[in-house]
Amino acid sequence: TDSEVADLIRGGEIEGFERSTDQGKVNEVGEMEKVVSRTRTSSNAWCMHQCERLPGVRSATKKVEEITGIPYVNYESFQLLKYDANQFYRSHHDSSSTDDTPAGHRILTFFLYLTDVEEGGETYFNRLDLAVKPKKGKALVWPSVRDDNPHYWDSRMFHEAKDVIKGKKMAANFWIHLNDYHTPNDWGCTGSFS
Repeated sequence: TDSEVADLIRGGEIEGFERSTDQGKVNEVGEMEKVVSRTRTSSNAWCMHQCERLPGVRSATKKVEEITGIPYVNYESFQLLKYDANQFYRSHHDSSSTDDTPAGHRILTFFLYLTDVEEGGETYFNRLDLAVKPKKGKALVWPSVRDDNPHYWDSRMFHEAKDVIKGKKMAANFWIHLNDYHTPNDWGCTGSFS
C-alpha cells in the first residue's frame, strides 16, 4: 500500500542510507569487514530499531510472512535500497556463499519496488533473459536454492539491477533463510554487523 511504501522509505531515511558495500575478510571476532563495491553503486539502509517499529513496515512484514508461510525469525532485516541515475548492481546471486551457519542458505528473496522508474532500473535475470520493470507497490519473489535440495544454489537466479537511466529507484528486500536467522545473529554467529 502507499502507507507501507511511505513507511519503508521513511525507515530508510531514519536509519540512514550509506554507500552499499560487499563483504570482505572475517575479523578476529567473526564479523565480515565492509568493502566498497565496484559492482554495486547504490546506497542502502538496514531496517532495524525505529524502522522495524513503523506501522507500515510491520504491516508489510506480516504480508510477506503470510505469502511465504515462513516465520519472521528466518528473515534478515529489510534492506532498503536507493539507486540514483547511473547507479547499478552487476550480476550476482543472493544466496549465502555457505550454508554451514546455523541459519543456513538464503532460500528466498522477497523484493518490493517502492517507486516507479522512468527509464532503466530493471531487475534482470541474466540466465533466464528476463527483465522486470520497477513498479511502485509490486513485489518480485525468487528462490536462491533448488527446491529438490536447498543446500545448493539455483544457478538460474543470477540477476542484476540495471542502470537507472532516468529517475530514482527505491526498493526493499527481505533475504529469507532456511532456518532461524534472528537467534544466531543475536549471538554473533552469522558474520553480520547487526
